[in-house]
Amino acid sequence: MSVPEKISERRGGLRAWLTGLGLTTVLLALNGVTDRLPMPRPAEAPPSEFSEARAAAVVRVLSEEIGPRVPGMPGHRKAAEHLLGLLRAMPGVEAELQDVTGTYLDGDTMVAYRTQNVVARLAGRRPDALLLSAHYDSTPESSGAADDAAGTAALVEVARALASGPPLENTVLFNLNGAEEYCLCGSAGFLRHRWARDVRGFVNLEATGMGGQSVLFQAGPGSPWLLEAYARAAPRPEGNVLGQDLFAHDLIPAATDGLVYRQAGLPGLDVAFFRDGHAIHSALDRLARLEPGSLQHMGDNALAVTRELAGQPLRAPEAGAPPVFFDVWGRWLVAYGPGAAAAWAIVAGGLAAVATVFAARRARVAPGRIAAGGGIALLSLTLALLVPVALSLVPPYVLGRPHGWYATPWLASAGFGALSLAGALLPRWLWQRRWVARGIPPAQRVLAAWSGGLWVWLCLLVAAQAAGLGTAYLALGWVLGGALGLAAAASVPPRLRALVLYAGWAAGMLLTLNASSALLDLFIPVAGRLPLPFPADPLIALIAALPVAAGALLGLAPVLEGERLGVPLAASALGGALLLGAIASSAPYTPEHPKRMWLEHRQSDAGTQLLFSSWDHPDARGALSAFGDLRSVQGLPGARLRYGRPASSLELLEPRVEVLESRFDEATASRTVRLRFPAGADYLSRVTIPAGVLRGWSLSEELPPSDGAQVLELLGAPDAGWEISLRLAGQEPVPLEFEDYFSARSPEVDAVLSRMPPWTTTNVRFSTHATLKL
Repeated sequence: MSVPEKISERRGGLRAWLTGLGLTTVLLALNGVTDRLPMPRPAEAPPSEFSEARAAAVVRVLSEEIGPRVPGMPGHRKAAEHLLGLLRAMPGVEAELQDVTGTYLDGDTMVAYRTQNVVARLAGRRPDALLLSAHYDSTPESSGAADDAAGTAALVEVARALASGPPLENTVLFNLNGAEEYCLCGSAGFLRHRWARDVRGFVNLEATGMGGQSVLFQAGPGSPWLLEAYARAAPRPEGNVLGQDLFAHDLIPAATDGLVYRQAGLPGLDVAFFRDGHAIHSALDRLARLEPGSLQHMGDNALAVTRELAGQPLRAPEAGAPPVFFDVWGRWLVAYGPGAAAAWAIVAGGLAAVATVFAARRARVAPGRIAAGGGIALLSLTLALLVPVALSLVPPYVLGRPHGWYATPWLASAGFGALSLAGALLPRWLWQRRWVARGIPPAQRVLAAWSGGLWVWLCLLVAAQAAGLGTAYLALGWVLGGALGLAAAASVPPRLRALVLYAGWAAGMLLTLNASSALLDLFIPVAGRLPLPFPADPLIALIAALPVAAGALLGLAPVLEGERLGVPLAASALGGALLLGAIASSAPYTPEHPKRMWLEHRQSDAGTQLLFSSWDHPDARGALSAFGDLRSVQGLPGARLRYGRPASSLELLEPRVEVLESRFDEATASRTVRLRFPAGADYLSRVTIPAGVLRGWSLSEELPPSDGAQVLELLGAPDAGWEISLRLAGQEPVPLEFEDYFSARSPEVDAVLSRMPPWTTTNVRFSTHATLKL
């Protein structure tokens, strides 16, 4: 190769690097700019508009004046009465308190519950109704400003705005339900209300974080008219089918009321904001931390979508797979059904085939080189994911420093992203040296690598479509943009080749950045409350590596214009190593991003103890250095209970149960025991029945599926208490475990909390336990 040719190649390689890096910077900036929230409207805003100030006043009462709102506790009743008064004061709104008792199967646990839903009706010209739902209850340790006083307040403000306007065509129902946190029981109870039979669809408002845009994360199934209305009416439509895929495959350790409604055959939309999830289900979930503008964004969209749906025919539920949807810059929502997704995949495959043949002929790229480019692209993708995941094990297992990214999420993106780039570059560098040594021209190197990467994306698209994943749209974007870029690159002068290729690359990268940033925003805080048996570092490394690995699949092809990749490889490896060191040396927790702790004051037959544990994997002992008298606790229910110390007895009643009747049936060799649990100060009672003993009970005809002990929970007792019959095998007495949980305080626990590190937040519960033979 002559000197001028070498200089030209080096310039071409540098031009490609600068183009790719510059475009990446622009896309990152755009992704950040489009994340802005609207300005909150003041309390003096016109009555037809949504006002964050007016809604925030409702949040303030619920979270600051009333506080925790657990079924069966005084705060719960106060919240219901306050909400009922607000709705009844609105002209045209019919509101009532639904006091509902029932049972709900929560996984393998049977829950008997009593709760109060605040149900309201704004009658339209037609009885067909749209249901707006949010829950006003909270966990015992949290005032629940975001989760879900914000959603509740948003619906109160939506109701006020609708009531102040002209009559609606369709009826709008409101279920401010009182029991979501423990068992989704409030929504289950609403379905027994006389108005529920008119519901044709729902919109459910939730929160898994303290701010950000309210994001549509589940839609359908079927009934595309709901999604079309959201896309058409929402002034700032944020949404991504990624959340729907995660919930469908049980990759998020939570559920919403939307699950109950869908199981009843109702289609609907689930909306939540999820940025800053570090505070959810803790004492940090308070109004002062709620991000300004988030409530405005949620309310604007909810009001606009409700008006849209209230003015058109509400169709009957339709069968069909869930739809595909995603937003572009928070300005437009793209939505289509599974049939259209399959059709687009076929179009993309045809376009990729045509572009590959066209480019191969124009640039004389042999099929064998395209196949080699595909193999290198696949190896590059594999290493881009494996390298950061493998090296993420060093901080927790080699250095004993897990979760260094938890309080500084950008370290995860930068550190694991740099290591992913190094992994992606390694096979490219090795193969590039071979191609240069064999004298393969730059155009053939670039187009063979791009074509190979395009076919890897096409294979991923086919696999995602076959698996029924809505997030196949990401692969679709890469294939469509990659095919168009390939066809254009084969037709332009060499100096423009990198530019047109990266123009095709930009569409897939924009969609990938949007989805992956949301994924990190969700999972980094969630890692603080996942009871995993191992550190979450590999999981976060994988999520942080995904956008880099995806972008590198096509994005590294244009840089093969040059002949040297060693410097970028060394730079990314060195940068990744330094950032990995920063992750290992960073304190995982801060007061704003704290370690989540459990403290249980537990009184049982064996004595009274304070039990400490942590929600995430890093051991709780590091947060308990102020206590020298701790001992490891084994054999207690719940994997989180790890350390204990003696404590003073509680001034709380032991679990109370009255045996009203015990009758043995010789024909079935079983005893029917009728029990009464008196109402008391506890909000939750749990009964654990040994495996193989329970033959039936009065709660349902069938028993919950269980390979071990049967668990019954009693939430929010009626005034007369609970009366339940159990059918037990044999005549011999059976040891049953009884537990009661209370919302209380004690000087001893207050003293312990004052000695906890400032970088922790501690959820406290008081419990009494007893074993009774029945």
